[in-house]
Amino acid sequence: MKKNDRLLAIAFESERLSYSSLEVDLHNSGINQALSISAARGHLLYHFSMQDLFWHEGKAFARASVLDLPDSWYSDPLECYILLKKIDERPVDLRDIDLCFFRADDVRHSGTPNLDIIRTIEERGILLENVAATLSTNDKYEIVRRVPQVPQPVTYAADTLDEAMEALGKLPDRMGFFVLKDRYGYGCGHTVHRIEFSDPELREVIKMYLSNYEHIILQEYCPEVREGDIVVTFFDGENLGSMRRVAAPDEWKTNYSLGATHLPHTLTPEQEEIVKTVQSSFPESRLLSVDLLESGKVLEVNAYPGGKGLLDLYGITLYSMVMDRLERELLGVPEEALAAPVTFSIPAADRWEDINYHYQGHQEAVEVFDVFTDEKYTLPTKDLIAFRPHNPDFILSIPHSGVLIPTQYKDNFALDSKTIVEVDLFSDILFEALGGLQVISRLAPFFVNMNRNSEGIESKDVPRHLTDPPTEYYSVENELLLQKEYKPFEEERVMEYYGLYHGILRSLIESLKRERGYALLIDGHSMTSVSLGRVHDEGQERDNIVVGTLEDTSAHPEIIDAFVSTLHQGIKHYGLGLTVTKNEPYAGGFITRIHSDPENDVHAIQVEVTMDSYMYEALEKDKVKRFALKQSRLHIIQDILRRATVVACDAASRIYSHQ
Repeated sequence: MKKNDRLLAIAFESERLSYSSLEVDLHNSGINQALSISAARGHLLYHFSMQDLFWHEGKAFARASVLDLPDSWYSDPLECYILLKKIDERPVDLRDIDLCFFRADDVRHSGTPNLDIIRTIEERGILLENVAATLSTNDKYEIVRRVPQVPQPVTYAADTLDEAMEALGKLPDRMGFFVLKDRYGYGCGHTVHRIEFSDPELREVIKMYLSNYEHIILQEYCPEVREGDIVVTFFDGENLGSMRRVAAPDEWKTNYSLGATHLPHTLTPEQEEIVKTVQSSFPESRLLSVDLLESGKVLEVNAYPGGKGLLDLYGITLYSMVMDRLERELLGVPEEALAAPVTFSIPAADRWEDINYHYQGHQEAVEVFDVFTDEKYTLPTKDLIAFRPHNPDFILSIPHSGVLIPTQYKDNFALDSKTIVEVDLFSDILFEALGGLQVISRLAPFFVNMNRNSEGIESKDVPRHLTDPPTEYYSVENELLLQKEYKPFEEERVMEYYGLYHGILRSLIESLKRERGYALLIDGHSMTSVSLGRVHDEGQERDNIVVGTLEDTSAHPEIIDAFVSTLHQGIKHYGLGLTVTKNEPYAGGFITRIHSDPENDVHAIQVEVTMDSYMYEALEKDKVKRFALKQSRLHIIQDILRRATVVACDAASRIYSHQ
């Protein structure tokens, strides 16, 4: 870990060290962002639960896990928690803790053991949130007591079956449902349930939840939640942003952990007044969110708002702001003196230095034409050939999803309604959910085809559609789309995008080989469900997922088998009748062929998914549906691909750990 003169001892309290297959994952996008930022800045990190606290000779201690990043780590500093490892376990004197993020998912109410011990951190450090704030936000009935004047669903608390049944008779019947919650829940939506009034086993159901939770909330169901709810985030009384959460398909709860989508939202004056009233009624809480409906009905107050929504929508790094302020308070230095040192202190210099080098010399901004919407934008080159670091387990190439052409070249093409058929439409949305170190071309493949040899190929050993150079794109009807030949300097400029794409891929491959001993590349594509031409299966219906392995030579056999077998298992799990095959009709394009080299520890797999698996295709007869995403199917395909990729990465890791 990087050491510096502003090192803090930071602890993270939660019931478990991991809630997933990762070694460290605190199952909260806000806490994980704080964890990542603390790690990236080089602070000393500990983890413990309430059960790990104890007194010894009158002093407060914790049996703590010591966390650290590898000496050479390669990840987005906002997500580097995925690389954290437990390197030691030892007793830690709580007087030595400067800052503790008290997630408190193992705290229910004031009777929870060891609250007196955790409070000792505040004698010389910061406990966020403190015990008083934790208890008030954990209690989902507290908002009813504190701010009865603001609009809220009709809500009752119950500790016994008789109290619950009495409260049930007072609840409004909205579409036949009511809501039951664990009174002392910690968020994520897992202890919130929608129940039918007409359930013949209603008493037994409520009795079961009372047995599980001991104390419950019975609440009016508000049908407007189907349109989403609004989350407003506060830190030290300041409104940092509001957003709307829309539930995932077939889901009524709007928690991000359950697949909800974040959308921008501007509060109405009435909504703003309501959330300010609620926030000011919890003065002990520094960091909280207020959840409400469009009508103004307040649903909950929660500690530790998620960090992802504000980042994705507004570029607000919530927990960077939180850490900046807490570091200033703890270190006792003015903001201007601390500003530079507390930005990300990434080991071994800038993690993206090699990648950023490739962008040097490119135009800062380019006007582009969107062939899908007929709109024009001005975008930097970094948005045309995008590098998106998520996790360093593998490299993800998405070369054919783009719909943009630099405006200066627009007239070189005959653009019509058929043009969009040439794009792997929405394949970026499909594959981006996999994570990885992502390289994405936002440029239309018929403008420059990243999956072709730079000079073209004259060979009978490769499929005909792979023989063209990157700037000579033939349509499914075997027509050259480039109608106006490039001038030499124009073609040179177009090929700079091609060089940029492959240069980034090569750098990532070499980096992963240096750091892990191997690199795994997934090349993601989509295809029409029925072949439209230029390949040998013209007119034939295709399998839903085609895995290209160059006849099982592009990667280690165990990696290929792990990937393909997990795809089969995932498809069987969902029971949708989807099919998987290998190498037919696509065994692997240029990217797979040029970059795969298993003998030298570079493994590549091409993945083709039929568009009708996740969207309505360009040739859909119903024009209203055409190009629409099948959202539930999209999430299913993403889940299947994600699981297969994780298993393939695990296989690669096992192979090289034994060498």
